[in-house]
Amino acid sequence: MSKDMKNVNNWHWVDKNCINWARSYFETELKDISAEANGSSVKTLAVTSVTGDADVNQRKGKIITIFDVAITLTFEGTTADGTAVTGKIDIPEVAHDTDIDDYVFDVVIDSDSSAKQPVRDLIRKNLAPLLRKKLAAFADDLIKVHGKDVQVDSDFSKPSTPASVSSGRSTPAPSAVKATTSGGVVNTTILEESIEMQASAHDIYDVLLNQAKVAAWTRSNSSTIEAKVGAKFSFFGGNVSGEIKELVEDKRIVQSWRLGSWPAGHFSTVTMDISQGSNSTTIKFKQEGVPVGEQEITRQNWTHYYWTEIKRTFGYVGLSSSSSSHSMSNSAPSPSDKKKQKRRRRVAQKKNGGGGGAVGLYAGAGLAVLTAFALGFFLTKK
Repeated sequence: MSKDMKNVNNWHWVDKNCINWARSYFETELKDISAEANGSSVKTLAVTSVTGDADVNQRKGKIITIFDVAITLTFEGTTADGTAVTGKIDIPEVAHDTDIDDYVFDVVIDSDSSAKQPVRDLIRKNLAPLLRKKLAAFADDLIKVHGKDVQVDSDFSKPSTPASVSSGRSTPAPSAVKATTSGGVVNTTILEESIEMQASAHDIYDVLLNQAKVAAWTRSNSSTIEAKVGAKFSFFGGNVSGEIKELVEDKRIVQSWRLGSWPAGHFSTVTMDISQGSNSTTIKFKQEGVPVGEQEITRQNWTHYYWTEIKRTFGYVGLSSSSSSHSMSNSAPSPSDKKKQKRRRRVAQKKNGGGGGAVGLYAGAGLAVLTAFALGFFLTKK
């Protein structure tokens, strides 16, 4: 959302991606926690992995957290007879909608043996409750640190922090490259990104052109698009519009594309080349004709309102296509990928209001967000 976009009384949905902060938080809070009993001792050493989602959201003046992360940490310990024990603890789900008592701690001991069992028991009986106490404070601390970024005192709200994508850069066009519009000339620049999703090329192509799926990830039943050359499209209450210029099934989409706030008659050209690999699909994205000065907010809008929402809505982690003719080479997701997929889908469902609705299987019930988009969430400046 544009920093100049009004959000009177903090009515509209605003969110901030806080996963990087969450990683640092857990690395600090879950380190050097120790327990002792019956002559055995154990201490956490370091957090080695934090994956998932952690967001702070504001809607109608209320601050909420939506998070679902998996954590891995290492430990060392000693049994009563002096046996040294090392290993890791996997916490597969720390989530906003999961009771703290339901958190699971999977203990993996290096070179496991019966002699090391006392440390395993110590972790489960004595260390786990200490970890639960630390994890229980996360939601409140997340709001204390980041809540102010999604609810402000003035009539203006800040842009939400976008999820990162790889290999992004903005390349200014030569000064001689200009786009002619009904309002005169516009100096332009080029955006290029490389976005990776764990879905088939067919799924990616379809999710960008299928009317029902577009309505789901844009959170708007008014979004319109048709998968044919010459078809017009309109998203986010008309704030994004354009025309399909070229289609190569499962491989390429070319569009004219504009924001409603751009100079009258000025369109950029968006090219998305879709390339399927063995385990994921890459979208090579290029947008030519972005007005100079608008490139960063335009990039953030693509990242947040297109790529991140597509991933959250459809859980494109470890997915293969439902069509066998378009399925990925790893035809079945691994158990760990299934777990991640399930977590992400539940987060998306929670965030979108529980799922279901007028667009069949795909659309969520997050229609409250439609009003925000219709008022210009996807505008850069007004």
